[in-house]
Amino acid sequence: MDFWSRIIGGSRSLSTKSPRAASPTERLTAFKRTCNTLQQIWRSSNSPTGEQAAAVHARNCIERLNSVLSDESRGPAPHPCLAYAASSQIFVTVTKLALSSYDEGMLRSATIFFNTLIDSEVDGVVDNRLFARALVDLVRRADKQSEDIEGRLVELLFGVSNNIRLQPTILPAWFAPRSDDQNSELPGANGVEFAGTMRKDDFPLFYLLVEYVHHAGRAGDFARTGLLYLIETASRSKDLERWLIESDLATLMATGLGALYSQLGSLSYGPDGESEIPHIIAHSDHAQQETALPPVLGVSMDSFMAYLLFWQDTIDHCKSAEVVATLLDHFQVLFLEQLLYPSLLESSDVEGGSTAAVLTYLYRILASIDQEDLVHRILHFLLASPPDSDTQIAKKNKNMSASRRKSLDVLTAFSEEAARPSPSLFNLRDLALLGLRSSNPQTVLATLRLLSVVLQRHPSFARSLIRTITGHPAKQRNVGTLNAELGQLLSMASSIMNEPTLDKSFGNYLKDAAWTLESRLCISTSDKNPTEAVALEVRRDDPIVRELLDCLETFFTNSLIVNLALTEVLVSIASSQLIALDGWLLVDSTKYKYTTSDSSKDGLPDILQQIHAVYQEPIWSPEDTPALTAVLSRLVAQVQNWRNTITDFDILIAARRDLLHENDDPFKGSSEQDPIYSSTRGSVDRPPSTTPRTPQLNADQGTPRGRRDKQNFASPQRSIVGSPLREPTTIRSHPPRTSSVARSAAAEELKKRLATPFRRDSQSPLEPNEDAGNTLSSSLGPTTETSADTDNEAIIDEEQKTEQDSATLGHVLTNVVVLYEFLLEISAMVQARGTLFEEAGFHDVRISAQDSAE
Repeated sequence: MDFWSRIIGGSRSLSTKSPRAASPTERLTAFKRTCNTLQQIWRSSNSPTGEQAAAVHARNCIERLNSVLSDESRGPAPHPCLAYAASSQIFVTVTKLALSSYDEGMLRSATIFFNTLIDSEVDGVVDNRLFARALVDLVRRADKQSEDIEGRLVELLFGVSNNIRLQPTILPAWFAPRSDDQNSELPGANGVEFAGTMRKDDFPLFYLLVEYVHHAGRAGDFARTGLLYLIETASRSKDLERWLIESDLATLMATGLGALYSQLGSLSYGPDGESEIPHIIAHSDHAQQETALPPVLGVSMDSFMAYLLFWQDTIDHCKSAEVVATLLDHFQVLFLEQLLYPSLLESSDVEGGSTAAVLTYLYRILASIDQEDLVHRILHFLLASPPDSDTQIAKKNKNMSASRRKSLDVLTAFSEEAARPSPSLFNLRDLALLGLRSSNPQTVLATLRLLSVVLQRHPSFARSLIRTITGHPAKQRNVGTLNAELGQLLSMASSIMNEPTLDKSFGNYLKDAAWTLESRLCISTSDKNPTEAVALEVRRDDPIVRELLDCLETFFTNSLIVNLALTEVLVSIASSQLIALDGWLLVDSTKYKYTTSDSSKDGLPDILQQIHAVYQEPIWSPEDTPALTAVLSRLVAQVQNWRNTITDFDILIAARRDLLHENDDPFKGSSEQDPIYSSTRGSVDRPPSTTPRTPQLNADQGTPRGRRDKQNFASPQRSIVGSPLREPTTIRSHPPRTSSVARSAAAEELKKRLATPFRRDSQSPLEPNEDAGNTLSSSLGPTTETSADTDNEAIIDEEQKTEQDSATLGHVLTNVVVLYEFLLEISAMVQARGTLFEEAGFHDVRISAQDSAE
């Protein structure tokens, strides 16, 4: 018994002995034995018998190799097993067994084995051409039905790309470009192919990564990052740089982007389960319309935007100026000229939905990317901006390499052969003008959103949309002049609503305006000529500004979401440092008239008289009233007429504003991609304050940073007015039944009243069906068939006109509140510009003081 016990115990102890306890020599011996076993399995794998058992045995052997290599890589040097794996080239055998077994477990173990070798940084592995061939064969020929296996295989390619980025000296093991003589023998090398030649044998690692850049999930992320690393390495390898320019890299990327863009379908406005109608839009007449929610663009748009952001990252990471230029050239010719611009040109259905779709796609593109060169190519081409000067073009051609010149010549020839239409005849500005004139609210809204994103995120193209007068920069105003303009704007706001906390509301808008303008100052508007950054006056006959003002004329009956987008565009124009406020928002500086100086000031020193003159407020003729201010004045006058007719109009306005600000959260129910769908701009906390006053411009006024306070907006002051839109908050123990019935009846009566039709040009709400009855009764005529058809068309036209010019009382009240907020917002923008852009101040006083000192 003792003998057998010692035998059994000894065998158990040997079988359970951990390989970690073995010495390096013993570990290497066991590793070599396992490698020999794998080679024997491969030699005998041709026999049909026992294939499954051989696969299981081979997988176990690879797992033992992985265990030994993993333990050794975590320990101190030397690493004999890793060195033996490199010298014995066992990775070739592992690749052959993994590809022949069709076993997912075997593939997973093989990817772990290769990944361990790549991370080990042992000589003779990543810099070995045989290792490169084995890995490429494994990734190219492996069965990738499993998403996990696909991700692991692409991760191997990423690991190699990372090693090449860190050590460009290993690039020759993976990249072997042909000589010029060999390239001349390739098909298509005589110029038949329009851009680049496919040379997969030169750089198979590169093409494998390109195959997966469109994929989502782990595989796509590894492929895109790995490709970025390879392109980044081009700046340190002239051979790779030349190959990237002459190969079909740019062609593949541009055509891939175009293919994804072609898959975009029409817009869908159905609820996606996450979107919620914003609080302010829910209290309008258009809460059930398609424009109440942002469009659902679907998975196709997500794939396109992911690939477009990969384009942006590629241009940012590439340090080679010629590779970047080649990519941008192909982006313009193969995507902009051949696909994006034709889609804009062919979307002539401004009354249907195709124009709204393509404008929404372009809006998403410009709202997502911020790479300066990419944005410049898009907008410079679509807006048909003037080309670079001949001197700059000649300088670029002089410094251009032969490969770059060849690629550009072939691409230019292809572009001319395609004979596509040019934006010089019909550009993005023309399409925007058609969109603003459309009767389709989806098209109008998409156009307004596109104008906003160009003006806000890419302000250097502001004058390509809004035409200005060359050589007419704005002049600096005195403080008194700016105060007079602000007084007019704020008086219009206070005439709409008597808010006790006007100072607090305006202060928050002022902070928001200062933040916006400071962000504009951080954006370079013109690198070529600093004088082009001077603000110029808007042309009086600019068609886009006129269309915006025409849309503003029907403000009270417009869709609420259109009004929010419209005011966003107007504020964006006012915030542009390239566009002056003179003539369209503020009075032209040459039209001001000052009264004669007071004789009591004659005895004062000259400097004091100058200061007094700076604060003197001018007057101007009604004919010189700016276009936007004139429209706003007419809207405010319309509100005053309603106030004089409707006895409780002030109570209705105050109650509606409280209702809109109640439980207002700017981040709830809004689209992250579209600020237009957020809640009312200017939603701020309004605690009690002093009596309203016109804010004055102080010389030492700071530039406050930060956005508006986002708190509860319920105003306690108005709760005591007895708002008919809000029930009392006091809880009584036993309310009388008659009081409850009376409140219910009053609430129902108010609900009917707010739903009453309200014509834009009327003085009071219409009775239900009153307008429709008048329309029908006035359309009675002869009973003949011909006259009946004519009268029916007239009835339909009259009904459509009536529908456009009328809305419910509640909808009109909501738009009145939006108009009040817009007046505060635009006033704050005017004052902030006067301070930050130095458009108002003490310029004349400083000059006079300097002259006196001299």
